[in-house]
Amino acid sequence: MNAKPYEVSVEIAAPLAMFARPDTGGTPTSYPVPTWSACKGIFESIAFFAQGNAWINPVRVEVCRREDQTPGEIRWQRYTTNYGGPLRKRDLIGAGSSFQLFATVLADVCYRIHGEVEGEAPRNRRNPRHHLQDLFERRLKQGRCWVTPALGWKEFTASYWGSFREEYVVDEALELEIPSMLHSVWDGPGGAYAPAFRQNVKVRKGVLSFA
Repeated sequence: MNAKPYEVSVEIAAPLAMFARPDTGGTPTSYPVPTWSACKGIFESIAFFAQGNAWINPVRVEVCRREDQTPGEIRWQRYTTNYGGPLRKRDLIGAGSSFQLFATVLADVCYRIHGEVEGEAPRNRRNPRHHLQDLFERRLKQGRCWVTPALGWKEFTASYWGSFREEYVVDEALELEIPSMLHSVWDGPGGAYAPAFRQNVKVRKGVLSFA
């Protein structure tokens, strides 16, 4: 008989979001929905165990909208920022100059992300999976977090994160198929760089399943 999974969930919203497609290069464009690794990062911004004996595995994400919004619609926004990172040309780095980065991002987003806590089995009256579930739910009720949750890029911080709100509903009119989608970037916690992709990813009735 299978044990009942330790489930957690969170609703998160923001004016802007960016889940960059690697194939869009220097003028990045967002996927229309969050990636598995982005959802995992949102969970870990609220609660995680550094020792890695338990972690939250995202299993699905629901795309939500306000009841007064048009159903089945993805909203896009042109975005420009000054980039000062290591991918600048050598002369710009030497001069301490930045360059303008143009991107296409998502606007006015809201998601409900569901996950299951995985990790070590209980022993010696210790259950790391139950402990992480309890820590996550407690922080959610208290409005506390490890770092401020963000929707992809760190500057796109959440305008709301917490329990589900009645004025938002799952957008069941949304139907999408993504030919290729980045799933994860690393081969494990603290692991090596090893991007993994999924093909023909489907969003059905506003729900993307990572299973």
